[in-house]
Amino acid sequence: GLCVRVCDGRQRVRQSALPLGVVLPLPPSLHRMEPGEYEALVARAKTNTAAEIELLQSMRVHKIRQPELVVLHGGRLISGSQRKLGGELWTVMEQVFFAAIELGLDGWRDYCLKQLSNQFPSSVRVERLKGVHAESCEKWADARKIYQKILADKPEDTVTHKRLIALNKQRGKIPEAIEEINKYLETFSTDSEVWHELAELYMQVGSLQRAAFCFEELLVTNPRSIYHILTYAELLYSTQDYELARKYFSLAAFLDGACLRALWGLLAVSMALTEKDKVNEKMGQLQTFTIERLKHAYADVGAHGKLAV
Repeated sequence: GLCVRVCDGRQRVRQSALPLGVVLPLPPSLHRMEPGEYEALVARAKTNTAAEIELLQSMRVHKIRQPELVVLHGGRLISGSQRKLGGELWTVMEQVFFAAIELGLDGWRDYCLKQLSNQFPSSVRVERLKGVHAESCEKWADARKIYQKILADKPEDTVTHKRLIALNKQRGKIPEAIEEINKYLETFSTDSEVWHELAELYMQVGSLQRAAFCFEELLVTNPRSIYHILTYAELLYSTQDYELARKYFSLAAFLDGACLRALWGLLAVSMALTEKDKVNEKMGQLQTFTIERLKHAYADVGAHGKLAV
């Protein structure tokens, strides 16, 4: 199992001139990762302190989620190599805090929050971490009070707004989460991430027409996204708007002729339209054309491809 040592709360923490959240310039190697590079970095981090620091930074930059590694290497650095961390100490401390919450390591969670609170007593970011801490202890009312207090002083804080949304979602209060998102979008109407979250919640409760509206908003900001086009087309199909669904499946197939999801959707919608209007030759032609494209796409798969079509 994972064995980490929680630092003694009395241990001296080196002061840093850099405030929490300041990102230092990245080494050139972290701007993009080649295949196998991350695995090699993980291997080097087992015996090399500099590689441990680089690994943690790489995980933050590339949004790699492996909390066990964060606590293992981040905990080791915090315990014995704080001077080598330099200005990244507090960023790593925050990283370990979140990883500890995910793994249920209360000792590391509480230690990191205490050190961050002592270093940044008036930081909004640390106040938000206190709310996350309350969530991890299932003190939902306390977490809500913390977030609401932050928003009373700083209503433009989108991250805290999103914590309130997540607070309802993780408790299974989907209607409340939807209401919170709609309030958020009244002010921050261009946040595509939240529009997508709202669409997912609407789909979860079976409100497909509202979910389709959310994807319309997403298509306004990213009209060439195959994922948005296909999901919108599938929602239209599910709400029996077959003609509009056909247009968006056709668009997806035009943008990516090898996209099987688009071709199968086009086949399904053409079959539905043919069923409604059996004398429509164009729909029959579309259905035949789509089947031929699917046969071509599955030609190299072998026997399984023949069964698919």
